[in-house]
Amino acid sequence: SNKLVNMENAFISDISEIFQRDLEALINEVNQISEENLWKSHPGIINSVGTISYHLCGNLSYFIGEVLGNDGYIRDKNKEFEPQYFSKEILIQEIRDTQFSVRKALKKITPEQLLNPMPDTPPQHKGRSIQFFLIQLSCHLSRHTGQLNYLRRILENH
Repeated sequence: SNKLVNMENAFISDISEIFQRDLEALINEVNQISEENLWKSHPGIINSVGTISYHLCGNLSYFIGEVLGNDGYIRDKNKEFEPQYFSKEILIQEIRDTQFSVRKALKKITPEQLLNPMPDTPPQHKGRSIQFFLIQLSCHLSRHTGQLNYLRRILENH
């Protein structure tokens, strides 16, 4: 029915808006941390603000940009967790590029596709729908952004 299509279109535009908003929040966090603390961690915390941010870019650029949008992004997941030591400016550009690829890929998704199984998922999400996986990716972004907000505040107050 037409009502269902409109609801699903609303889902795509809503989730797209949430990704843009939360990637903007990630940029805001990176903007607020000093260059010297960007790749530092804290006892008991494995990853730095830079590492978590870079991982989120890889995660979204791959699963949304490449798997759903077919944009040619090649992911090197191991590299995401190695300290990079590039500048804040470069990291923010990575996040902006991610915002763009997410927006572009989500524009291509039809409401009918949302209930299809998500291709190439991690084993624990095998067989889940594209819609489920988009919600999962959004939660993952949000959870890590909250983590790095705490880490940034700990590092900047010391």
